[in-house]
Amino acid sequence: MTQFLSSANFPTSSATESQALDSKLNAILESDFHGNFYQTLSSYQRVLADNHQRDKWPEFHEKLQTLFMCGTAKPLDGPMVGIPVSIRDSDYFKDALDTFGEERSTIASIEWMATAWNATFADTGLWMGKTYEPVSRETVAEKCNNNDEILAAYDPETTRVGRNYFREPPIPDPIQSIGLPGLEKLWHLKDRPMDTKTKGFIGQITDVNLQKEKAIPYTKTGGYYLSLMGKSVVSEMQEKVVYQLNYRWDKLGPSFPMTRLVDEVVQIAEGIYLGQLVFATKHYNLGTVDLPFVPGEQHIALGEPYKPNRKTNFLEKLWQKILGKQSTEEVDYGYQNNGYFLMMDPQYAKQIYADEAFPQLRPRPGEIGYVELGYDQLAASQSAALGDEELEWVDGWKLHAALREKFTTLILEPSTKASDTEDVNNILKEGESVLQMLQRIGKEISAQTKYEDHLKHFEKLHKLFRSGVAPVVKDGLFQGHGKKGYNVRADSNTKYDWYGEKEAINGFDYYHGATLNLHWGFSETFKPDIKKSVDDSSVFPSALATLVEEDGLRGPNVMDMVWRSIGKYIFPWGGKSYEKISGRKLSMLLDESDDLAERYPERVKQLKTYLASAPHYNLVKKNRDHYWDAEGKYAKHLKSGAWDKGMSDEDKQFWEQEANNNWVYGNNLQDERILAADAIMRVLDMNYKEPDPTLQALSERGPSPFARQGYVFLGVANQDSILPMNNGEDKTKKVFQFHYRYPMIGGAVPIGFCLDELVEIADGLFLGQLIYSTALDKPFHTSTDPAEFKYQLFGYFLLLDDDWQRHRLAIGLDTVHARAKESLLNKALDLVT
Repeated sequence: MTQFLSSANFPTSSATESQALDSKLNAILESDFHGNFYQTLSSYQRVLADNHQRDKWPEFHEKLQTLFMCGTAKPLDGPMVGIPVSIRDSDYFKDALDTFGEERSTIASIEWMATAWNATFADTGLWMGKTYEPVSRETVAEKCNNNDEILAAYDPETTRVGRNYFREPPIPDPIQSIGLPGLEKLWHLKDRPMDTKTKGFIGQITDVNLQKEKAIPYTKTGGYYLSLMGKSVVSEMQEKVVYQLNYRWDKLGPSFPMTRLVDEVVQIAEGIYLGQLVFATKHYNLGTVDLPFVPGEQHIALGEPYKPNRKTNFLEKLWQKILGKQSTEEVDYGYQNNGYFLMMDPQYAKQIYADEAFPQLRPRPGEIGYVELGYDQLAASQSAALGDEELEWVDGWKLHAALREKFTTLILEPSTKASDTEDVNNILKEGESVLQMLQRIGKEISAQTKYEDHLKHFEKLHKLFRSGVAPVVKDGLFQGHGKKGYNVRADSNTKYDWYGEKEAINGFDYYHGATLNLHWGFSETFKPDIKKSVDDSSVFPSALATLVEEDGLRGPNVMDMVWRSIGKYIFPWGGKSYEKISGRKLSMLLDESDDLAERYPERVKQLKTYLASAPHYNLVKKNRDHYWDAEGKYAKHLKSGAWDKGMSDEDKQFWEQEANNNWVYGNNLQDERILAADAIMRVLDMNYKEPDPTLQALSERGPSPFARQGYVFLGVANQDSILPMNNGEDKTKKVFQFHYRYPMIGGAVPIGFCLDELVEIADGLFLGQLIYSTALDKPFHTSTDPAEFKYQLFGYFLLLDDDWQRHRLAIGLDTVHARAKESLLNKALDLVT
């Protein structure tokens, strides 16, 4: 591993400088390298592609600079998989700053190019790499205008002409959708060459390279450069030997900004090459044109033509003296490092595309590389044995014993209500799955509530919920009662900062989400049971009360109608994810102390900054002002202080046990439809984020990938239901609850009034109740009797594992996919009709 990395590869000016570089390299190898450089570099890339971690960017740029300085100069040959690692702004004030001993100007430190790139193309795989093809001396001479220095360095074994690879992003948003077509026009990209006879390319297309290219999914190619061994043009590199990729030659036809670009590459590990983007900040042009009335290619520069050996004139030397710099004979192009990229040998494609490396580059179905690398067989082995074809999932599951048992077996316990005498199993009809049963019930409810929105029409779902079994938390993991008890189990090696302490995501599991039926829960608060009112009053005639009740006092179920007609087509909720939570994190998120601003100043500042989290911030202030007389549920375990500020060992032990036995950290998932509102969501929800790339790649192997996470909740097991309708006279319903209401969780209105409940009704299939407080003026505190919040049911939802989700997509339950897909316009017209 270290054969390619050594401080001896850098021309240091002193032994002290060499020793300092060696120390930096050893620190990286000891702290970041754990036997897999793909994993190490992918962790760097994820930080540098995350605008929320911009405070860490300088640290990781320095690490990459150290690796580059210590890398071995070696020529490249043939196709290489590529990924941008970072992008940096050019610093046009660098000369002036050098005079004052400063490294980077404030303007350049904004890094607007990196910010824009990360928000659009960072993980799309738009740029997929390069190829280095044999080129004749005559071609090189023609392209470099017979430059003596280049021709003297020409070597048929190492000199190459190269071009870049590009592919379409997987699910392009409006900006991403114009990326490749724009490049195709501006950079004159061509279709991927499929054989050696393809015309129009500068280099020699060989059979060997075409075979290697089959591991790289790209469709368009272009952006030429000449590459050969040379010395770095960046002053900080002190003429280090590198493999240099020069785009600037006018006769290569570069488009801006390639007219400024000289890439430099070194090898840092077997099959892994680190490149630095180098842009000129002086003496460049905006591209070349050919005169329409003159035959042939003239490549006339729009600006100053590229002449690498041009001598400085009098005015340039004078300017150098004004800046206090030593005069140079050759022109100063002001070359600067503008970021880093990776080149990786496709011979190691499986390691490159692995989940812990760069899964976002992996070939997708239909792309070259998907079949060649065996991903089709892998997908088949994971799901085709169960009949993964869409039509098979409608009824084909009946042919597979394991699926047949799973899809037709309810997981039940005795109902909490004595009145539930009917065997819930009888609701399931012969030949239908549990999901098809729920689809049938949902249609019945919609038909009934179309004219009268009343909970009595939801009675079958009520009974099913009261007979379902609450999932548990075991060793900090969400656990169901089926054969596996989970959908996926995964850990991420990437560590993220959580309030000043790095922690990785462990025990990750996720489920797809579907909505069954909605209900206007406020009706139970503002229009209570009329019959009960009659029983308590001698004024209102009972006959009239019955008439009012039968005539449908509550009106039609507008919520459910809107959801089924329009809502499900535009609302991007995709399910929920769970992961382990530490005692430290749990103690903070459940804290209701009166000094929250002192305990967690940064988090409270976030609550205050995100106006949509106003209900949560209001709780912080009310706790401060001792709005409640009684202490909160966990107050005694927080009196000794916050975890980082004096908490006793006994209290820490309590929180660790509580986290291990009862709680998980959760996120709601959104599919790709959320991307159109990405900027808005970042403003609304303080917890809104892009998923960990490793875990997102895991979801992309399933039937319905997610794109974002947000609306954080705490999941807790073994809880008594807060809805009286779920409890009997002498028995309470045990449920799994989703808590959004604690002040430090944060979120966006109206999530701060939500407290959902969940039970499992079949292996990997969960029935949930959407519950909101209807006492909107009643601030949340755990010392308050839940009855005072007037919690009401607002509908039912489902959480489904991958098998159930495939079945759901096929039968069209609450989805726009498969056979249920119709246009939003037609649905809207149906609603109007």
